[in-house]
Amino acid sequence: MNRTGLYVVLALGAIGALVIAAAAAFTASCLDPGPGGGRPVDGATIPMRLGIAIPSYVHAVAWIGRDEGCFAARGLDVDVRVMGGSSATMRALVGEGIDVGLAGGDAVIRANRAGADLVVVGGLVGRFYHRIVGRSEIESVAALRGRTVGVPFFGGPQDVAVRYSLRRAGLDDEADLTVRSVGKELNRMAALQRGDIDATTSQAPPSVIAELGLRVLDDLPATDEPFPYVVVVVRRETLATERPLVAATLAALADATARYRDPSNRGRALEVIAASLASRADTTGAAAERYETAGPSLLSPTLAIDRAGFELVQRFLGPPASGTAEAELDALLDGSVLAELAEPPDAGDGRGR
Repeated sequence: MNRTGLYVVLALGAIGALVIAAAAAFTASCLDPGPGGGRPVDGATIPMRLGIAIPSYVHAVAWIGRDEGCFAARGLDVDVRVMGGSSATMRALVGEGIDVGLAGGDAVIRANRAGADLVVVGGLVGRFYHRIVGRSEIESVAALRGRTVGVPFFGGPQDVAVRYSLRRAGLDDEADLTVRSVGKELNRMAALQRGDIDATTSQAPPSVIAELGLRVLDDLPATDEPFPYVVVVVRRETLATERPLVAATLAALADATARYRDPSNRGRALEVIAASLASRADTTGAAAERYETAGPSLLSPTLAIDRAGFELVQRFLGPPASGTAEAELDALLDGSVLAELAEPPDAGDGRGR
């Protein structure tokens, strides 16, 4: 049986209400997805390569879904890969190195404007995730005029966050200061403490920032500004030819999100994250604070796509080379699979039993 055939049992009506039910309260094991089962014929599973942009406490939903059996319950043998940034995730999708990506929506727009044909099918985090932090003597973002700001690389969500924060403070991110690509957060924090740069982005909790003798200049995650920090991305061809696979993936992510957001699973979630981070794992205290401030509470329980966040990205990037901004988003954002998953099973067609 081919890949699509095995997923016929994951027909959208059969798992319809499960995403919404899971989002409301998911206390059972992912190994038991409930009515409709969501398991392929004879327990068979299909390999699925899932790329996550970076190893963060929100991208960790992929690890939790893997280790707690959420993907397996939906018929997926998932291989979770850390890609090294949203741009790298887009390249892997275009090159068919992965099947599904969890990455920044701004990177998807950039990729499509460069010739890719990707589509956003779900949303996981709809706000900025990184804080702008600086040396202790710098009191505000506005005080960065004439200084140097480090980003991991150009063109990713953190680059957008920095430039958004600078522009909001009245600075021209091209003329008023220097923005440098410095690499991973460990490198950026070291450069900050050495004085090589004056500010950067960080997902570290405020207490850790303070312990390092640094200052939070702009707490972007605390704002209500919409931003597509983590969205679910596939190739348009995948959506067209392997739609049940996309549905199974979204259902598994909904299960994993609900499990991660359930406070009773906190201890197990932290164990999974620590094991997945391995040598990069936080201290117990830092891990607990990240869980509270930069973890499951930021995840959307419904995986809804927030169009407003993409409109902000468009305003930042400028209009597309051809067509209208509205048409660009109409082509990019596809919530149809989520809508189908939310429909109750039709008891008359035999799929809802």
